[in-house]
Amino acid sequence: MDKQLLQKYFRNQCTFEEIEQVLNWFQTKEGQAYFEKTLDQDMQRYAEEERLLLYPDVPTERMLHNIRLAKQKSYRKKSPYNWRVKAVVALLVFSILALNYMFLHTGEGEPQEPEIVYRTIATQEDQHRLVTLGDGTNVRLNSNSSLEVPESFAPDKREVRLMGEAWFDVASDENRPFILQADQATIRVLGTEFNVKVDTTSRNIQIAVAEGRVSLSNKSTTGGRGAILTEDTFAILNMDNEEMLIEHSQVDNYLSWISGRLYFYNEPLWVVSRYLERIYDVHFYFAEQQLKEMPLSTDMAKEDLKSVLDIIGKTLQIEYSYENETVLWTHNR
Repeated sequence: MDKQLLQKYFRNQCTFEEIEQVLNWFQTKEGQAYFEKTLDQDMQRYAEEERLLLYPDVPTERMLHNIRLAKQKSYRKKSPYNWRVKAVVALLVFSILALNYMFLHTGEGEPQEPEIVYRTIATQEDQHRLVTLGDGTNVRLNSNSSLEVPESFAPDKREVRLMGEAWFDVASDENRPFILQADQATIRVLGTEFNVKVDTTSRNIQIAVAEGRVSLSNKSTTGGRGAILTEDTFAILNMDNEEMLIEHSQVDNYLSWISGRLYFYNEPLWVVSRYLERIYDVHFYFAEQQLKEMPLSTDMAKEDLKSVLDIIGKTLQIEYSYENETVLWTHNR
């Protein structure tokens, strides 16, 4: 028997005529000798080469058991019908390899990954929630936020979904990166502390890294436009135009919703205003350019925006007007 033809047979690549040729050969003395001495060895070798017999959904163990029983019977029973038994065995072998071949080459019947079941952790107005995930990662949810977490993490990754704002202290696991899906942003980390805010009103996603490194990418862009963010780095991803702004600065104030404090040391007013814009979702303007460079040093409680503006105005001895989510700084009249 041509070894290449036999190999084609085991790989389900034969035509009907070639299959008949192989089955007829199984009835010959040479074929019977092959069946008794070489079949198991060749079958195992082909299986290993093609990564066969590895799919739990295929009843290969039961089929192999039937093959062994048929072979045992054929050894004990030397009747004119032995060739039929061996032909049945050959068909069983063919069935095993055909099924596996179909799995490998057609995609039909590929072992389906188990469906991931998510549970949602949510907060209401003026409510925070601290949770510890199954891998040891600590998450603190801000108010009006939700986190979708799988019932159990996959073997190769830990993936969660966020709407709203949350702080993450990710447990280190080099073999399973932590992946956070936040609207249009994908954030990948191994172990770090960072804050994420999905601002649907301003149409942006804000990331403040307090420790470690994270990879930020826009999943809506082909190829995934991205950047590496390190400690004391802040980034904004615009949902509409996909622009990404990255700056290095203290990120403590972006965690003010946790600490309840706003801290500035000799920061120019334009920098302070930029923090407040992102925290309170407002816009700041200056009546005069020199107002921008006025330095501010203060440690105050994070309260409503008007209370914060009052403290800054009294500290710098300046005034402001606040209307329609817009703040205008002016000199004292």
